[in-house]
Amino acid sequence: MRDNFERFAGDYENVWKLFNHMNDGLIITDYQKRIIAINPAYEEITGYSFDELQGKNPNFVQSGKTARSVFNEMWREIGKSGTWTGELINRRKNGEEFWSFITITHIKKKPVEDSYYIGVMRDITERKKAEAKVSHLAYHDSLTDMPNRALFLKHLKSAIVMNDSDEQKVAVIFLDLDHFKKVNDTLGHHAGDQLLQEVSRRIESVVAEKGVVSRFGGDEFTILIETLNEKSDIQPIIDKLFQALQRPFLCGGKELYITASVGVSFYPDHGEDAQELLQNADNAMYRTKDEGRNNFQFYERSMNEASLEQLQLEQDIRKAFEKDEFVVHYQLQVDIETGKPYGVEALVRWQHEKDGLVSPGKFLPVAEELGLMGALDDWVLKTACKQTKQWHEQGFKDLVISVNISQQQFETYNFVEGVKKTLAETDLKPDHLCLEITENIAVANTDEAIARLNELKGIGVRVSLDDFGTGYSSLSQLKRFPIDILKIDQSFVRESPQTTENAAIVKLIIGMAKSLNFSVICEGIETEEQLTLIKKEGCQHAQGFLFSRPIPAVKCEAMMKQMNNITG
Repeated sequence: MRDNFERFAGDYENVWKLFNHMNDGLIITDYQKRIIAINPAYEEITGYSFDELQGKNPNFVQSGKTARSVFNEMWREIGKSGTWTGELINRRKNGEEFWSFITITHIKKKPVEDSYYIGVMRDITERKKAEAKVSHLAYHDSLTDMPNRALFLKHLKSAIVMNDSDEQKVAVIFLDLDHFKKVNDTLGHHAGDQLLQEVSRRIESVVAEKGVVSRFGGDEFTILIETLNEKSDIQPIIDKLFQALQRPFLCGGKELYITASVGVSFYPDHGEDAQELLQNADNAMYRTKDEGRNNFQFYERSMNEASLEQLQLEQDIRKAFEKDEFVVHYQLQVDIETGKPYGVEALVRWQHEKDGLVSPGKFLPVAEELGLMGALDDWVLKTACKQTKQWHEQGFKDLVISVNISQQQFETYNFVEGVKKTLAETDLKPDHLCLEITENIAVANTDEAIARLNELKGIGVRVSLDDFGTGYSSLSQLKRFPIDILKIDQSFVRESPQTTENAAIVKLIIGMAKSLNFSVICEGIETEEQLTLIKKEGCQHAQGFLFSRPIPAVKCEAMMKQMNNITG
């Protein structure tokens, strides 16, 4: 065999020099594919010496990891064109696998015994590792190391293609953590990251080999279950998911409890492609959130209509700012002793160009979700202060305007400066402005809230705690809040005032408020019977449909003139 190679080498000058000094591995076999020569680079790459390989077939270094189809294609191409180039996974003498980029050429001679094969091989293992790393980063989430959105979509598309029978179902589960933002806001993003990592581990432990789990983005996870005989087969998996999340999570040194909202869609029932299946699972998940969270829903066709309606509502709200469709209505606040208005509450309304007056309960939560509440509150504050200044000039000199403040607006870093600026621009005295905050805003970040309220008090603005009795503040907290007014929630007077429990609560709140030198206003007064109850218990002020509904400024002005016996 050495003689055969020497006959080949004698055909070319300097072949020996090239053969021995090239960086790529070179291997030569005779016409029967028996190794007759290798160069030093080939020995270094494989770890084998020529003596160990002489006379053997080159497949001696195969790893068994290269697909048989690759070899079939290789020999077909060599037979057709005399050469082939491709990638093979081989194995070194020490057992380590390596990738080789190799070109094999068949040199045909006559007689056939003088034919031979030349293989030029380059070790591309490091390149393949780098490519694999880049590919992993491209298709996996950096925080949890789970498949990301792109890889999940690839798996889902593949599952749809492979599932060509209506007898089996493909399930897509969309899981979103409830109130995850509160974890980041209160404990910081590091604790939030810890929570996401542990949630991902628990989800993967449930799904295991039954499907594919991805972190789809933020606090959203998606799960693919490729083969289900019946839709009901998904139920045990969902049950185990909720069980896995019930145990407390240790994050940021604290025990946390987290719940999830889940939506499920099935192929082919709920979509013909990956995007449609995901969208419908997402719609089902949002229906779960709308109905109270910590549960799951299967997709239904009606959910698409609700989603389209929601999307249209979001778009209309954004356009409402541009079209000046928001208006401010005013509701009278009455001094119970005199029966005359001492103040008004400013309430935003939306005059939609097609749908007319839209209920605040419908558009305010959406505006908050879109992050528009701060801008909307600023506009209401400026509009209301400007209107109140006009009323002062028309003779209602002591009128106080009350304006609701959302959490988004209250927590902006320049909130107090914004209030000062509005008062200056409208020339309204601070003591004629009352800002209403809810209990939940006050207790969300108690120390910070108290500091901000003290700033407002420092410039002379009044502060009212709205909807008192429905939040989570305790008496000890209430004593710390620098407020002027308690507004008793309408739920305590909406039912029959003769209800012993409600009457006792109203009496207790009024007594407590007086002991803390707070004024009290009862909301939701609709009947004389309700007015009698709160008057008997010592409430000074009232607000409700008994006196006026929220009405436009012109009508409110006319009503105030009538109640104050002002003509003209």
